[in-house]
Amino acid sequence: MVWLGAYRADRAAHAVRLVSLRRGDKTYQYITNVLDPWQFTPLQIVQMYSRRWDIEMAINLVKTHLNLHLLWSSKTIVVLQQVWAALIISQILQALHMEIAGRAGVDPAEVSLALLVRYLPFFAQKGHDPVDFFVKYGREAHFIRPSRRIQRQAPDVPPDQIRPLPPNLPLVRIPRYAQRKCGRGEQRD
Repeated sequence: MVWLGAYRADRAAHAVRLVSLRRGDKTYQYITNVLDPWQFTPLQIVQMYSRRWDIEMAINLVKTHLNLHLLWSSKTIVVLQQVWAALIISQILQALHMEIAGRAGVDPAEVSLALLVRYLPFFAQKGHDPVDFFVKYGREAHFIRPSRRIQRQAPDVPPDQIRPLPPNLPLVRIPRYAQRKCGRGEQRD
């Protein structure tokens, strides 16, 4: 358990859990506010952190591949309709993406979402099922290829080797920020 702060005089109100993992000559550190190690294991923390860029990739899909970086109008209703249409289409594409990964038995990161976006209209126009094509021919057409994501690893700690927190360990305290004392319930400017 650690308390966060920018300076020695700063005191955070809530303790957080710092998990340090050594791999070779490097040490990786992860911070979580889930204090119970049985609820959120080191392996789960590493897996969660490795997926942190998924939101960026989803935004890239909407802005770049679905062209939401260009607005069709300055009228609020048209802009809202364009945003909603892009979000709905992106959800359909994400569902197809997950379906292809599931049927092909691969990690979703191995299925090219950019190529799915590019070739989906072609398959639809020809009346072909894009999911079937991606699953059958995806590897040879390079729609399915090894992911370039770094695969983080962590030990899977057996539950009997996890020690619970001491029952009298304080996890909440009165915070002090930027040389100013704050009492409970007070807000900082």
